[in-house]
Amino acid sequence: MKVISRRARPFNVTLYNYVSTSAGVMTFQRTSIQRVSLDLAYQMELAKRGISTTNTASLIVDLRDIDTTSNRTFLTYEAWKALTDKADYFTFNTNYDFFVVGEAAETMPTTTKAQMIAKYRCYSVTSVAIPASNSGTPIILQVTGK
Repeated sequence: MKVISRRARPFNVTLYNYVSTSAGVMTFQRTSIQRVSLDLAYQMELAKRGISTTNTASLIVDLRDIDTTSNRTFLTYEAWKALTDKADYFTFNTNYDFFVVGEAAETMPTTTKAQMIAKYRCYSVTSVAIPASNSGTPIILQVTGK
């Protein structure tokens, strides 16, 4: 199976995975992911079908050819949640995770999500689709953010 061409994946996103809450403060792990496909015009296509489209983005991640912070590896949310040390892994979850268009250096809780929204185009993860593959491990991720 061929990798999706890098010409079709010119974007970088910064993913913030929710890790825990301590004393009422939410902590997130930041992962920079390079060479992804990001379709911000996806909202226009949905509008043609009569679906609400406010700030909707479609993100395609080819796991066979990406660069991530510290070479992190993707895990499904169930596998990621079971880990005690999440430093070498990332996931996409619809509870609190969000991604930022481009490279963001801010860490949370040092920076609040409201401050991130004021500075970047932020999208909360609303759905994650992992198409079946012959190898049994995820190859392509289809993530929708709003």
